[in-house]
Amino acid sequence: MAESNAQVAARIEYDRAYKQGQREYNNLVSRQERGNLLVLDELTEQSRIMAYIKQPEREIPLKRVVGTYTSSRAYSFSASFLPLHPTGTEFASKWISLCASHMNEGLRDAIQVYEYLWNYYVVEGNKRVSVLKHFGAPSIRAEITRLIPQLDNDDPLAQTYYAFLQYDREGLFKNLPMSSAEKYNQLLELEKKQIASRDPSVPLPNFNSMLIRFEEIYASTEGKLPVGDALLEYAKLFGLLADDLPSVMEERIKALLPQLRLTESPPAEPQLMLDVSNEKPQQPSLLERLFIPRKTPQVMFAYEQGRTETNWIGAHERGRLIMQEIMGEHVKSDFIDNLTPENAYAQLSKNAAKADLLLVTSTKLSPAALRFSLEHPDCLVLVYSRVRQDYRLNTYYGRYYEPVFLCGVAAALATKTDKVAYVTPYIEHNRHTPDINAFALGARSVRPTVEVLLVWKDVDRYNPATCENGIRQAVEYGADIGLVPDYPGLNLPNVPVDAFTLLLRMNKEGAPSQYLASPGWDWGRFYTEIVKSYLNGSLDMLCQIDQGDPTVTGLWWGMGAGVLRFASTDFLPASAHNLLQYLRKSIELGRFNPFRGPVYDQAGDLRIPPHTDPKPHEVLNMSWIADFIRII
Repeated sequence: MAESNAQVAARIEYDRAYKQGQREYNNLVSRQERGNLLVLDELTEQSRIMAYIKQPEREIPLKRVVGTYTSSRAYSFSASFLPLHPTGTEFASKWISLCASHMNEGLRDAIQVYEYLWNYYVVEGNKRVSVLKHFGAPSIRAEITRLIPQLDNDDPLAQTYYAFLQYDREGLFKNLPMSSAEKYNQLLELEKKQIASRDPSVPLPNFNSMLIRFEEIYASTEGKLPVGDALLEYAKLFGLLADDLPSVMEERIKALLPQLRLTESPPAEPQLMLDVSNEKPQQPSLLERLFIPRKTPQVMFAYEQGRTETNWIGAHERGRLIMQEIMGEHVKSDFIDNLTPENAYAQLSKNAAKADLLLVTSTKLSPAALRFSLEHPDCLVLVYSRVRQDYRLNTYYGRYYEPVFLCGVAAALATKTDKVAYVTPYIEHNRHTPDINAFALGARSVRPTVEVLLVWKDVDRYNPATCENGIRQAVEYGADIGLVPDYPGLNLPNVPVDAFTLLLRMNKEGAPSQYLASPGWDWGRFYTEIVKSYLNGSLDMLCQIDQGDPTVTGLWWGMGAGVLRFASTDFLPASAHNLLQYLRKSIELGRFNPFRGPVYDQAGDLRIPPHTDPKPHEVLNMSWIADFIRII
């Protein structure tokens, strides 16, 4: 079948792009520089990400699309997204097809990107980016998820980024990089002044399009300033509210170049004040307002009815006490007890009205917490929950599947029957399954022949008889190791006080005989880190999380942040301890993901493709069960 004119032209363009890519790659490698795309996974650690925030879909400048999300995609492109696969490959055919579509009708579908420190990394749509960059397109439409790093007071870049987050609440320009917090402060003040004095009959321009246009023109001058710094200097002279034509903007930027060059390299000789200044004293900078800790904040904890010294709710109270001891006079904390969905709002209104930070430790109290939050906007409310119940409620949760994965590894190393079990209560509605799958994948990762049983029929952790029956069922099917709830009446030595799920050896009679390991929450560490983050301003950005994506949690920390732990006993062999220690450290450093694909579900559908990791929201929403798990 004869090729269309567009396909012939696209093939010629691919040959040209491929040759350019090979030259770029070889030149970079010869200089001992990276020849392929930047990889976001290699630039940051999951344990250092504070939150994943969905942004409105919009056009983004292609010049700031600098890499890809995972390393598996990086090797198909040179450092500037030029293709590296020869003609005749499947990759080349897809690129050529996209190129032909671009020539005929344009590429309109949005790509998916992660935004991290002002740059973009492609999750879906690498070839579309490659085609458009090859043709010199200025922008592309994108679905954006912003990754917020934890604040590091010793890192000037992180401090500047948090200043940007503050600007982003009110500023006109999205994802605008600048060199300092003070620059953001100056631009915001200038924007407010110009908006206040504008003619209301004249419509405002599209500021996102203006920024893309400005960035494209400024980049052509090879300027060294961050685009936001250059835009600030432009706005001081020419204003921001006129929708300048590209030719007018280009002419003005060129006229401004001498001033921009001076801004890039300030003179060594200081500027001298030769006359008395009549200016008012300078106000505290944005940086100072952001990072000066609040004075003795009031931190209130909300506990559901039924707290005892040893149960799940009591573990949160022990965490509060540890946090208070560590933080000392820097915070004042208290708690509200015996809350139910019916009385929670009244009790919160009565006892937490003066709180600065409210930590609600049960999802059941979310409706009351939401109402309280709306009526007390100066109080930051965090609810312990896997998902956001409402976009106005922020959450805190943990990657509990990480230590559970290690329990799966330990189970496979300890079994003598080649069968292990996960005993858990059955939940009919929206069952959250990352923990189940992580346990199974951990077992299979070190013992491919092991059979993993899921026992959940008629199991209730608060009813000892049902838990004991679940363990007996597992033994009847051949399992000798099981991860089970710590139910009332289960008395084994050496069990940590805050362990609510235990990895046990089970005897032939169907009874627990030996405690081996357990996953656990370190609530003292978790609450200490939350309060510290509140004090230094890291949690301020939670107030600006966008609407419309309730699947994304606010805080989602893991073992790398120290808020989750894996405990094991000497009943495991020494070789097992060495491997578990290595895997634990790899997970903490973000070098190993328990859900590395391929993974199929019970229906045989591919859920996680080979050599890829699921996105955070995919883990949070996981409700399927891996294909090799046998459900009892």
